Amino acid sequence: MKKLTATLLSLLMLIAALGGCRPKDAEESRAPEGGGAEPLRVFIDVEFGSNVFISVREFLRDYEAETTKGGKTKYKSFQTVIAELGGPEDIELEFAPKCGDERDAYMTALRTEIMAGKGPDVFVTLSGYGSHWDDASLSKLCREDSLFQFPKQAMERNMFLPLDDYIEKARFMEWDKLTTIIMETGKNEHGQLLLPMTYTVPVATFKSEDIDFRLDGNTGLTWRDMLSGPPELVVSAAKSHASMQSAALYPIADYKKDELAITEEELLDYVTSRKDAYEQCKEMKFPEGSISCLMPLNWFDDEYGSENQLTMAPLFSRSGGYSAVVTSFIGINVNTNRPDDAFFIVDYLMSKEAQQSKLYTHMTWGNAVPTMEGLLSGRGNGISDGDSKYHYMSENLYSEFEKLRANISGADFCTPLDAEFFELEGELYDGPSKPVEELVHDMYMRMNMMLAES
Repeated sequence: MKKLTATLLSLLMLIAALGGCRPKDAEESRAPEGGGAEPLRVFIDVEFGSNVFISVREFLRDYEAETTKGGKTKYKSFQTVIAELGGPEDIELEFAPKCGDERDAYMTALRTEIMAGKGPDVFVTLSGYGSHWDDASLSKLCREDSLFQFPKQAMERNMFLPLDDYIEKARFMEWDKLTTIIMETGKNEHGQLLLPMTYTVPVATFKSEDIDFRLDGNTGLTWRDMLSGPPELVVSAAKSHASMQSAALYPIADYKKDELAITEEELLDYVTSRKDAYEQCKEMKFPEGSISCLMPLNWFDDEYGSENQLTMAPLFSRSGGYSAVVTSFIGINVNTNRPDDAFFIVDYLMSKEAQQSKLYTHMTWGNAVPTMEGLLSGRGNGISDGDSKYHYMSENLYSEFEKLRANISGADFCTPLDAEFFELEGELYDGPSKPVEELVHDMYMRMNMMLAES
């Protein structure tokens, strides 16, 4: 009897110890129904690389505002909104630390859990890597990677639940309004595994009257065509967003072979050609413009409004046409025991209401646009700034954006490969420590190693 009692006591102590191993950044809503059921775990990692200094935890705590009879504003949490819509009532939100050793340890533990066939039921995450200030004091610059550094590799390894059958019965998302070529990035022979939430395109924007280039009739140009083109294309090629240069080399990786899809010679030719174009720009006169990437707002909104016709010049690729970069996505763990409840969350987060909400602020602000077409087109279709305002493009900018979006020829996820271009560019223009050939060789070897080891 004493032996049995001791055994039971040991078992109870083990269960208690395991219960204490949950991530400390987890937040649970109401207790799960049914007694003893595991909560629905929703992993949210959208702050690394974002310089919005209100945490997503706060955004989801005060997710939806409502005015009381007395005129006061009250807020509903994200969990409450989902429950009132008929969704799961036992959501547990998990937030990854934003940077540093704490984040590294958290991610290592989470990847180990996932590889053991467990982990969160739903993943909501930025793609690739991000650099951000640790807080509003701008005291430290952090550089962090996503949980899934190469999403297409994770797709090939069957880490996500196919969503096709669920999408057919979706209640909230409007599938036909989600940009097709962007959504195809999350699809392979197993079906639609990931749903891109936001994306961008490396692009320059000018007043039409200042330039000769027009996107109409020129959507099939190549990177080489840009270098021999008018000044607005040369400057766009030379100074396009440093961290998204993989778009110029699209497709840059073969995810089935886990290796680069370009040779070292092709990479060297690209790097030296871009550097030469940069030097050429010092001797050229070129129009004033915004050379960056797609974003909800840019300098044209305040300075020109709807008074000037605008023209966008995308960063064309080596293979012709121009590609988009997927910057965030959502997916369901293939090992979830609650696929219907998990899809309820996914379905809602791809809806118009959600894409306009505070949750998307970290994913869009100064960085990208939502996948739902029609958003950003005017009043009623703006996206949240995380406070009380909703922003949208001016009419002249949105019409050019529509044209740009309609002719995107390909898309890929942002990955740590993009960080390599950013770091190389910094070294090239700050004074290289080695000949460019050696720098490119080292970079090429690192990128291939990253793909092989991920």
